[in-house]
Amino acid sequence: MKAATQTDWLDRTRRHMAAGSTDMAETITRIDTARYTDPARLAREERMLFRRFPVAVSFSSKLARPGDYVTHDLLGLPILLTRDQTGRLNAFLNVCRHRGARLVWERGGCGRRAFVCPYHAWTYDPAGRLRGIPHEDGFTGIDRATHGLVRLPVAEAFGIVFVVPAPGEDYDFDGFLAPIRDDLDSFGLGGHVLHDEREIAVAANWKVVIEGGLETYHVQHAHRATIAPMFADNVAVADRLDPHMRLYFTKRAAKELAGDGDGTGDGAGSRSVRDYGNPLYYIFPNLIILIQPDHATAMITFPHGTDECRIQGGALIPEAPATEKARVHWDRNVKIFWDALDEDFQMGQAIQSGFRSGANSHITFGRFEQGCAWFHDSMDRALAAG
Repeated sequence: MKAATQTDWLDRTRRHMAAGSTDMAETITRIDTARYTDPARLAREERMLFRRFPVAVSFSSKLARPGDYVTHDLLGLPILLTRDQTGRLNAFLNVCRHRGARLVWERGGCGRRAFVCPYHAWTYDPAGRLRGIPHEDGFTGIDRATHGLVRLPVAEAFGIVFVVPAPGEDYDFDGFLAPIRDDLDSFGLGGHVLHDEREIAVAANWKVVIEGGLETYHVQHAHRATIAPMFADNVAVADRLDPHMRLYFTKRAAKELAGDGDGTGDGAGSRSVRDYGNPLYYIFPNLIILIQPDHATAMITFPHGTDECRIQGGALIPEAPATEKARVHWDRNVKIFWDALDEDFQMGQAIQSGFRSGANSHITFGRFEQGCAWFHDSMDRALAAG
């Protein structure tokens, strides 16, 4: 994160801590509850958000070496990620070009030099090239060069793998990630490794889960059994980096900033934002990265029907634990993250049930819940553009 951004964040935090205030939008926002229960709305989101934009699907450290591979089922779209012998990261449709069978069935692995279709044993290398056809004399005239695996645009950034789930070679990933790249690159996440990966099903619309990370208003109440004692009550700074955003979950320790004068020099300007809170980055449409003092945690959310979603996530730590003491340290840190998220998930499931009850025709985001309003506005504009 640039020094000027850190100074700005900490100065805004200092003023909020002194005044008992927080960043706020000009107005409240009302959202129709039907957008959480309507199958037609979900179908549009899946088609126009999760098929047209870069979607986080995995982690770079799972594809660190040549021969590593990961499969992913993205809303019914079978994807194969590989690291080939040149070190290139590839994304393909996980579909054999002969009769359309799923090529790779396992979740992932390492050291693979070839992928053999279980149906008729057509064989492909990790670069997607068709290398073998049993009884090839029965396929007179076939051009192997045009029967390689179908490629998808792919990129990795901040330790995360992003795929555009539409066949093609190119996508402007740099332009898409530009608003948040400087910040997240500064935390060095590209060299971190995944620890304690989990996949969780939550009986709530995917948007409810995302919203839980975009405001601090709930922390003192929903998380009173876990993280609430660490954080200031509803004190945050928030910046829209459309279609993404960043927020700062301010810790109680930030009260020290109130004595730092104008927040520069030996005061806030000489400190890191990681000393006084957790920066959170939302990357459109489905990724949240929370920056911790010495690592980060990531949560990727996928819809699975109107009333359910699937969470994929874990911790990004500087290096794999080399000792039992190190493993215990990271396990303890990650447990805090998952325990707090479990409270959010339980609340989200109750909210989804509330939507289905018909009690409310709409919900209201307060002025300090502007992150949720920005989230919906970015979605609405993306849907309208389609």
